[in-house]
Amino acid sequence: MTDTQCDSIILNQDVEGLLALSDSEKDDLLDRILWHYLPFKSLNEMNEVQKTLYLASTLEDTCQADALPSLSENPEIFLALPEIKKSYETLGALKTAALLDELISLLPAGIVPEWDWFFKGATGEIIERIDSEICNYPDGVMHQIYVTYISDPQIAAQLLMDLTHQ
Repeated sequence: MTDTQCDSIILNQDVEGLLALSDSEKDDLLDRILWHYLPFKSLNEMNEVQKTLYLASTLEDTCQADALPSLSENPEIFLALPEIKKSYETLGALKTAALLDELISLLPAGIVPEWDWFFKGATGEIIERIDSEICNYPDGVMHQIYVTYISDPQIAAQLLMDLTHQ
């Protein structure tokens, strides 16, 4: 699927077009949305479906590319960890949500810790274990979960809504 075809579905909010795609094409479309549309919106500008997918994919990318502590480089995302947990629950990724709940219980509420001191000792070991478990996809491959999620007509409509409005 080309970027032009993806953009056409997005710009026309073509739910039928999205639903007619193969799973692989839905995955391509979702990547286009996650990398070229949603990053230009604040979390407050996203609807619940967009926010669910954006937050879940952001955590997934962070865990695969770096590690959980690197979330602290983006305070908006770091402070949204409770919302990220909710996103995983919404997607049905309950094992990952439970791991996030464990992580959240270790963190000081409402602030971004300085990881140099926070990562020392037992807390650091627990966070490393949580990070490792999340990286191993305890609920299965996330992109398959995302594709299943956006295959629902109501979810698809919400996903495509107002992506081009800034």
